[in-house]
Amino acid sequence: MALKTVMLAGCVLSCALLAATQAPGPGPNGLALTPPMGWMSWERFRCQIDCKDYPTQCINEDLYKEMADHIAKDGYLDAGYNQVSIDDCWENKNPMRDPVTKALSPDPERFPSGLKALGDYMHNQGVRFGIYSDEGTLTCGGYPGSKGYEDIDAKTFASWGVDYLKLDGCNNDKQGYVTGYPAMGSALQNSGRNITYSCSWPAYLGGNETAKPFDDMIKAGCNLWRNWDDISNNWNSITSIMDHWGDFGPALKKAAGPGHWNDMDMLLVGDDHYNSTLSPDKARAQMSIWSIMASPLIMGNDLRTVTQEYRDILLNKEVIAVDQDPAGISGLRISPKNDSGEVWARPMHDGSVAVALLIKGAGTSSDTCTWNVTPGKYHDGGPPGNIACVNDGTIQEIREACCGNPDCVEFSTMNDQANAGGQGCLKNKQALTGPVTVDSNYDGWYKAYAPPSGGSNGTVSFNLKDVGLTGTCTVRDLWAQQDMGSATGTYSASVPASGVRLFRLTPSKDNLFSSEFKELWH
Repeated sequence: MALKTVMLAGCVLSCALLAATQAPGPGPNGLALTPPMGWMSWERFRCQIDCKDYPTQCINEDLYKEMADHIAKDGYLDAGYNQVSIDDCWENKNPMRDPVTKALSPDPERFPSGLKALGDYMHNQGVRFGIYSDEGTLTCGGYPGSKGYEDIDAKTFASWGVDYLKLDGCNNDKQGYVTGYPAMGSALQNSGRNITYSCSWPAYLGGNETAKPFDDMIKAGCNLWRNWDDISNNWNSITSIMDHWGDFGPALKKAAGPGHWNDMDMLLVGDDHYNSTLSPDKARAQMSIWSIMASPLIMGNDLRTVTQEYRDILLNKEVIAVDQDPAGISGLRISPKNDSGEVWARPMHDGSVAVALLIKGAGTSSDTCTWNVTPGKYHDGGPPGNIACVNDGTIQEIREACCGNPDCVEFSTMNDQANAGGQGCLKNKQALTGPVTVDSNYDGWYKAYAPPSGGSNGTVSFNLKDVGLTGTCTVRDLWAQQDMGSATGTYSASVPASGVRLFRLTPSKDNLFSSEFKELWH
């Protein structure tokens, strides 16, 4: 049976909140007492099912075996990344379910050994097995969903040795989530196996985090949840997520804690999707803010191609320790939102405070570029030429995204969306070598000139009292893994453009857990 005990005192507040809610559900399952860590296929491999033309990039059992191999042998497992998760598009469509048992099954050509064998392969290396479904009639990719089949699917997943379920929310509605997510939570806890439960419920409720029923999600047995937009492999996407978490910090801090976490989406460190890779400074910035906010650290890259420079970022144990701090208190953006310098902080269980000094850089949200427009035609380099595609962006929003992304040289967009939503794709240099598509509904926008982007290095300062500290504190640079002396009153540091400095400040024994600390963080 799934665990029922909640093992940390940090759950006391959560449990008190649960008593007031009337939502159905089994309650907390005692799992995920620190944010989950691992690897997931969606951002890098999407729904590629053409194994003939893309044998090393398609969703099949070989891909997940290889990723489990790299988790085990490349140091990730020792650092805490202990899971490999299948995302959408793994299921058999013909038939959608077994005609007698109604059970799901994997695509027989892409998973010929079956998922029990795949789970056993992972477990033999000490790696946990994650899987995907949807609390709807179909998944987002059009495969069979779990709505109405929660008990059957939970037992099926348990029989395969699944350790983690991501349950998406396509092809359902807000009322369906209220009953569906608790139904799966109950089914998982009755499945006979401990299965960590990732719910996408709040991601389908809009952008206002203060209005989301997080207490009901905890009661539904959710251990983590995707709150907001999907991440894409570009800096603009990452900074938009940072801004969202900063804007709604107090509400998100209240919702997070041991056993229930806000998921900022996948880490893009070393991700080479669309032939574009974040700079090391940007990669460190993403991992720092994700750790400050107690987000799960779930990699969305190709572990076969991650270079040593990016592997060192992912394996920095002092940064991981911030994310995995056992107190489970989520951080806050302490300063106002500002591309030229922000202060983020999070309290640690020992009375120290992790502080991230962030410069997002110029050009992330403004259009200062010069454009050449080709009405009715654009370059089409196929998926390798696309950096990211949007389904509901205005022309101005897409212009800003392309202008702020140094890898974007052109974008295609519907030509009727000046004030309404529409479709468009940001394109890299490879797209320019592809054919020109002629379509009167779309225009091509070529970046004729872009001013120097990314801003410049700057100095960011903060008052120790603003992060809950008093007296003199020792300072540790977590990325450099170097002691930096002491600080009293204020602290300043040089920060790279579109980058971060991450410190851990520890007060003297007499100033641990001061009244200022308790007032800010409790």
